[in-house]
This record gives sequence, C-alpha cells and structure tokens, in this order.
Amino acid sequence: MIKAWNQRNPIVANLLNPAFCGEVLRRTADAYNKATNTNFPFAFSFIVLPILLHKDTRDRMPKTTRSYLFAWVENNEDLFYNFSIRARQMVPFTKESILFLLQNDLIEIDDKSQIIVKARRIKRYSGDDLEEVDTILKKSEMLGKWLSHNSSINSVYSFFRITP
Repeated sequence: MIKAWNQRNPIVANLLNPAFCGEVLRRTADAYNKATNTNFPFAFSFIVLPILLHKDTRDRMPKTTRSYLFAWVENNEDLFYNFSIRARQMVPFTKESILFLLQNDLIEIDDKSQIIVKARRIKRYSGDDLEEVDTILKKSEMLGKWLSHNSSINSVYSFFRITP
C-alpha cells in the first residue's frame, strides 16, 4: 500500500505524485482513444509509467511511431531486462493515479475495463525547468499512438515479459 503523504520521501512524493502520473496516463489513453476510436484498455495502464518515467527508456524512444513497438523493444532489449520488476514496483503508483483521475472526473472505466477520457482543456506548462516534464507528456501521447497499433494486450504483456 502507498504510504501517507507525511510519511513519504519528499523526492518520491514529488516525482510520483498522482496528479502528474495521472496526467501521463490520461494523455496516453487519450492519444490511444483518438487513434483507434475505441477506449484504452485498462491493462495497458500498468506499462505506461514504467516506460515513460524511466529516463533511459524514455530517452531511447523514437521521435515518431513509424517504427514498430516490438522492433524497438527488441533493438533496446537491455532496457527491458528487468521490466517486469519495474512494472510491478510502479503498480501502487499507477493505481493511485487512476484513482486520482476517477475522483476528479477526468476518466471513467467502462464495463469492458477500458478507460474513457473525459473532455478536458489541456494545460500548457511553461518555465525554464520543465523541459523534462514536457518531454514526458509528449512521449506519453506518442506511446498512446504506438499502443494503438497493438490491440492484443496479451501480446504486448508477453513481449515485455510480464506474466500474471
């Protein structure tokens, strides 16, 4: 279980806060939904943060979705050696972020366990020290489009070596 805010390490609390992580998830789901005209599979939520918040993985992501996700993973296999462990460690933060989005009426989950993103005006962040935040948010949209080319949740999970 996630610790109470006053018991969290300030660095972890700031980096993995549910508002920011939720926005990363929301943008990924929104990009997926727009690309497919369907809703984002809930199960995909658990691979978003381990990919996008891991700097080395994020930095090696291509600039466009022209390359295939599976080919990129194969070409960067060293990034995914312990991916299942990284994904498992991020589960509590992913759940907390989803709860934040639900509580703030930014998403809903349908009866097929898919995420519906509610219409929202996207806030633009500005400042000299927000380059990394902007990069993460842009990559989240790209990841959503990339995942839209892969409809099989089981295939994606097995390719990332994640088992139930």
